[in-house]
Parts: sequence; C-alpha cells; structure tokens
Amino acid sequence: MTIRFAWRTFTVATLVMLVFSIWRQTPLAQIATPASPSHVVIPFLANATKPMDLDFEGGECELDTSRDTMMCTFQQVFLTTSPIAPDTCLITTNRYERAFRRDTATRWVSTEGPEGVCGLLDVATLQDDGGVRWTMETRKVVTKKDASSVCQSYDTQPETLSWQNIRRPLPCKFVQPGGLSR
Repeated sequence: MTIRFAWRTFTVATLVMLVFSIWRQTPLAQIATPASPSHVVIPFLANATKPMDLDFEGGECELDTSRDTMMCTFQQVFLTTSPIAPDTCLITTNRYERAFRRDTATRWVSTEGPEGVCGLLDVATLQDDGGVRWTMETRKVVTKKDASSVCQSYDTQPETLSWQNIRRPLPCKFVQPGGLSR
C-alpha cells in the first residue's frame, strides 16, 4: 500500500464521516422535531421591535418533572451589512441557554442578575400562543437608580421577538461569515 493510496483512503473516510455527521444534525428551521410532553420547540422568532433588522432566533426547551421550569437553548442569527462591501451581509450566530419558570399556563419568565453598579436585571418573557406562535420580550430593569447618573438614564425599553413577519428583504447581494459560534 502506497502512502498516496493510504492518504486518499483516509481523506475519503474523513469526508464520509463529516457528511454523515452533518446529515444527522438537523437544523431547527428545516425539519420540525415532534415535541414530546417534556420537549418544547420555539422554531422561529424575528425582531418585531426593529422590523428592518435581520435578527432571528429559535430555541428548544426541556421541561423538568414538575413542568414548572424549563431550560432552553436558543440559537441566534444576525445579518448585518459590511462597512467594507455594502452589497455583502455578514452572518453571525450565537447560542445561549436560559432557564424559565412558569408564570401562567402560557407565560414563562426568566430573570438573570442583578449585575453591576445599577443592579441590572435581564428579564425575558416567553408567551405561548399555541403551535409555532411564540413571542419573547426582553428588557433590562434597573434596581439601583440612585447608584449613579448612568443608572438614571439607562434605556430600559423592551425588545420583542415574534413569530409574525419573519420574512424580511435582504439589503445585500452576497453573504459571508461574520462570526460563528457553537
């Protein structure tokens, strides 16, 4: 067996394994995963506060046995125009986890913090309107307004991500990676 033949065999085997592993990893947006009683899928959310932004996310959540807490993993995708090539969009992804507690039968709340001199709370609320109709509102809450002048002027406007109006026009002809995370 020659080194060239061994290298080609190794390369082909590696490519086959890579293709198989990609094939097995089904993206949320392409094929809906059937939800089990303890598995919740939030397939798509788009920025409703800034409807011109190309800012999307989706998530999968697992309910605990009490069904009052769920741990969610979200995947965000942002497309922004490149300052160097205005006809090119940069695609950036981000993955994060968040724990929610049941507030009502259709409403879940997550609170992180307080952090920093202003005692900022990061509050996310998920509203389940049935099926794929989820809405997420995120907002910052300042708990120590008198701690600093910055705390008094902190912008606490909520941001809403919705299942509605998820189709957006592209401001670019080309797409290239910006920042990718896993």
